[in-house]
Amino acid sequence: MDLASKLERLSLELVQKQDYLYKVTVNLERLESLLLSFLNEFGYITLDSINCRDDLEDGFFTITYCLQTKKRDHIVMVQTKIQRENASLPTMHTIWPQAEIMEREMHEMFGVDFPGHPTLIDFALEYWDNMPPLRRDFDTLEYVNSMNPFRKQRGDALDAKEEMKKKREAKKAAKLKAEKEAQTKAALEAQNNPSDEVKDEE
Repeated sequence: MDLASKLERLSLELVQKQDYLYKVTVNLERLESLLLSFLNEFGYITLDSINCRDDLEDGFFTITYCLQTKKRDHIVMVQTKIQRENASLPTMHTIWPQAEIMEREMHEMFGVDFPGHPTLIDFALEYWDNMPPLRRDFDTLEYVNSMNPFRKQRGDALDAKEEMKKKREAKKAAKLKAEKEAQTKAALEAQNNPSDEVKDEE
């Protein structure tokens, strides 16, 4: 039985996105069993990534597991939704060891819990006690200003966007100047060192 037929029997639809890429959406309650089916029955042995999208307006996280076959010729995206509040997913680290670090990152950056995960400790952020920073309602500017009060009310504060624009323009002007100088130098050298044909005519 092919993959599409198997999923149809499970009342799931396999959507082909590209020649090698497929997607299936499943309820959280059936997520773990479906992932295991892809591994054990259809040979999707590699967990490439676990991605999280913050659908803030709807109150959900959209989670996507990307699985790949042993031959690296097919990828399936298994997608589910979880509530943003008290977000939780089953850990896959005992099935795919690489999930251990992927789940740690998602825990730290989005606040998703993985019951049974052995190492949900600091991943990239040390001693972080604020909202997970990749949630869309995390105010990066407010956080930076609160942690760096010296940035406020400085008379010498510069606009980063404007300064980057100036740097790009200065770099472009320098390049044009160098090109013009090279052309002038080449023209002078041509005048001071006439070609053999010119010498013969003289």
